[in-house]
Amino acid sequence: MLLSTFLAEFASPGPTIGPLPIRWYGFLIASAVLIGVSLSSYLAKRRGVNPDLISDLSLWLVVAAIPCARLYYVAFEWEKYADNPAEVLAIWHGGIAIHGAMLGGLLAALIFARLNKIAFWQLADLVAPALILGQAIGRWGNFFNSEAFGRPTDLPWKLYIPPAQRPAGYTQFDYFHPTFCTSRCGI
Repeated sequence: MLLSTFLAEFASPGPTIGPLPIRWYGFLIASAVLIGVSLSSYLAKRRGVNPDLISDLSLWLVVAAIPCARLYYVAFEWEKYADNPAEVLAIWHGGIAIHGAMLGGLLAALIFARLNKIAFWQLADLVAPALILGQAIGRWGNFFNSEAFGRPTDLPWKLYIPPAQRPAGYTQFDYFHPTFCTSRCGI
C-alpha cells in the first residue's frame, strides 16, 4: 500500500526548482553534448584517432543540428507558424526535433569528413554511441516539462500531469501512463 501511495504521487519536477527557473532542455542538451564529446573522444583515443578531431567535429555538429532540429519541427507543425512566421526563429519558445538534428548532423559530418580527409564511416562509428546516449539524456526534457506521456491511467505507476499540459479532450484526467513519447502517441 505504501509503494502505491508513493507512486501515485509521482510527478515531474516542472520548470522550476523553488524560485529558480530551470530550462531543462537546454541543461540536458548541453549535458548530452559534453558527455557525448567525452565518450566519442574516449573511443577515438582507443581506436588510434586523434581525439581533438572529435572536439572540432562537435562544433560542426552543434551548429548544424540546432537550426535543422528547429526547421524540422517547424515544417511538421507549420499550422502553428503560418500566421506568425517570426515565431519560426523563437526557438526559446520550444520546438525542436531529434530527426532534424540528426539530418543536420549527418550533413555536417559528411562535409567535415571530406574536408579533413577522414572516412565518414570511421567518424560515424565514433559518434554513434554518443548520439544514442544524447537522445536518451535529452528525452528526459520531455519528462521534466510534462510533455511526454501516454493514455490516462489509474495504475500504481501513474504520472501526474499539470492541467496546462494535458491534451484537449483529456483535461478531466489527472494521471497518465509515464511513457516517453509525445502526448499524442498514447491518446
